[in-house]
Amino acid sequence: MGGFPLHDWNDVRLLLACARYGSFARAAIALGVDQATVSRRIGLLESVVGRPLFHRRRSGASPTPAGLLLVERAMAVHSAVGDFELALSGLERIPSQTVTVGASEGMLAYVLIPVLLGTPGTVKLPVDSRLIRHELPPLAFTSTLPQSDIAFVATAAGDLPPVGGAMRVRRIGMMRFQPVVGKVFWENISTSPQSFDELSSFTLLDMPLYQPLKSLDTWNSLVSKVEAGNVIMASNTKAMHKLIVEGRGVGILPSYSNLYDDRFVSFDFSSPSLHVALWLVAHEDKLREPSVRSLYDTLAEMFLHSPWFR
Repeated sequence: MGGFPLHDWNDVRLLLACARYGSFARAAIALGVDQATVSRRIGLLESVVGRPLFHRRRSGASPTPAGLLLVERAMAVHSAVGDFELALSGLERIPSQTVTVGASEGMLAYVLIPVLLGTPGTVKLPVDSRLIRHELPPLAFTSTLPQSDIAFVATAAGDLPPVGGAMRVRRIGMMRFQPVVGKVFWENISTSPQSFDELSSFTLLDMPLYQPLKSLDTWNSLVSKVEAGNVIMASNTKAMHKLIVEGRGVGILPSYSNLYDDRFVSFDFSSPSLHVALWLVAHEDKLREPSVRSLYDTLAEMFLHSPWFR
């Protein structure tokens, strides 16, 4: 008997229907099959167990002792399947899990958190929040990328993100940088620089985040030429923002930074290419969760449609 297969629990349902209705004909009607199918399946079960499961009479059918034994087990199976189906249908009502988005603190503070959680006032953003077409799941944010469900990874142009395993990796654009100063600084210099190299005569504002990126080597090389006393290190993008607004020196920020603060001044001269590639990364297992996959696709669409990241 151990080799006898059940077909989608149909044999269990059939056994219960025959016992409940006391007739193969009425069981067939209840199950939406013909009576010959019921008789054949019951006969096959009986051939497997080696004894009759129902007494056949003109008035109907009633379980034998062996049949009653199986009916009792079938009722337990039916109850368990009912519980399973109830739990399955209830999964739709379970609240979405919190999705953690990881990125640099600058990307979080100036792009992702404002666009995903909403921005006060009329602050312009480099990505279009109107592309969010579905209700977002509960969100959390981190600058520790391994702890995230979805991560934004910046690399030098031409490099792949340093990830392995079953990861979904999608290139979503380029982040371009430009030299900027604050209006306070601009209004107090006697002669404005006419080329990128002339910036070395001013105090430069730098961040450790820039130094490993070879596609920012032109800037890193410029910083290396300046005396240590004329370089101020900013710990993060917010600190860089503050130093520039205060007029402390020249720094580089993403090209969309002027959207946030009109106290930034860009230079008129042509700058060398300063850019990094931006990638969206998530583990395949995480993406099987609908809320994670939906947010991953939404974020990719927003960045791919943004003119600031082309």
